[in-house]
Amino acid sequence: MDFGAFVVLAALAVDCASGAVIPSPKTLVSRNYDASNPYANWPSYEQLPLHPSFPSKAAWGVWGADDVNGALNHITNATILAASQEIKLGKAFNLNLELDIPDPPINPSRKPLSHLYQPGSGYTDDVIVMNTQISTQYDGLRHFPYSTNGNVSTYQWYNDLISDYDEVIGPSPSTVLGIQQAAQKGIAGRGVLLDYAGWAEAHNITVNAFTNQSISVADLDNVAAWQGLDASWARPGDILFVRTGWVQAYNNLTKREQQVLPLRSDEDSKHIGILASDESGAWFWEKKLALVGADNPAFEAIPFAGTFGGDERSFHQIFIGGWGQSIVEFLDLEALAKTLHRLGRSTFFLTIQNLNVVSGIASPPNALAII
Repeated sequence: MDFGAFVVLAALAVDCASGAVIPSPKTLVSRNYDASNPYANWPSYEQLPLHPSFPSKAAWGVWGADDVNGALNHITNATILAASQEIKLGKAFNLNLELDIPDPPINPSRKPLSHLYQPGSGYTDDVIVMNTQISTQYDGLRHFPYSTNGNVSTYQWYNDLISDYDEVIGPSPSTVLGIQQAAQKGIAGRGVLLDYAGWAEAHNITVNAFTNQSISVADLDNVAAWQGLDASWARPGDILFVRTGWVQAYNNLTKREQQVLPLRSDEDSKHIGILASDESGAWFWEKKLALVGADNPAFEAIPFAGTFGGDERSFHQIFIGGWGQSIVEFLDLEALAKTLHRLGRSTFFLTIQNLNVVSGIASPPNALAII
């Protein structure tokens, strides 16, 4: 790696014996980020991580040693203005499932939505209590750390900004990397839909949504070509959504089948998704995406079974803990996909407004597409 592209920003430690200043690795190799030229000295996927002490393929320091926005830094005033040109018809599409769908939650350890009514004198309130991971959801940067063995002692969050799990779940949690940061940043940009399920149907390829059928980036390239996109379709700041066909398959289940779907034994609890691998990682990194999402439970295939930099990792670890790149899950892309196909389009203007909850973990995305 050419470390000449990175700079020493500050010293964070002192050698107890000599008193000499010892910069932390992240400080030492943090990129000298310049908002006016954001991709100067941009590292390749092969150069990740910037220091061997960082976790597999982590992008710590790429946006600076103290950065809290991660991949959302790809969104700028210029990218939002350019994305606004996607609005041609003024037609809006809700991309969120109802808050109590799937019912019951796909992960049986998560309690279903509780919706109560509270009457008042001349007015009525309602009270909603929900796990933010049961319906369409935006995974924030506190949701999924790196972990080598599932033990909290090995947890590592984006940019190494959280040092202890108590900062996340303790009685007085820190605020860094909370979901409020994404809410306050503001998420808007050009959405790109790759309709894997539509492509598969057109090519007589069976989609098994409730198996761990893996979608490779070669598949996504084929989908893009089928939709008429050229090889350079991605722009920095784009938000990529993939239609795997999971929601369509779920909607086609009987009520009883929906009830028993979460109750499958561990070895049978599988769901379609993106293949987690270095090849996939390089493909996503090079596109400089602000955010990724899909209509399935986890974006990547379940159970997690990825390998990055020779280590067993999930895309959740690489994206959220490594790149500061959130994931949107359980999107309802059905109506949008049909209209885009009819119009011969793949792109749209997209807004997401997370709940402004300080120290929050995740949120309904309130995702809205406008074409």
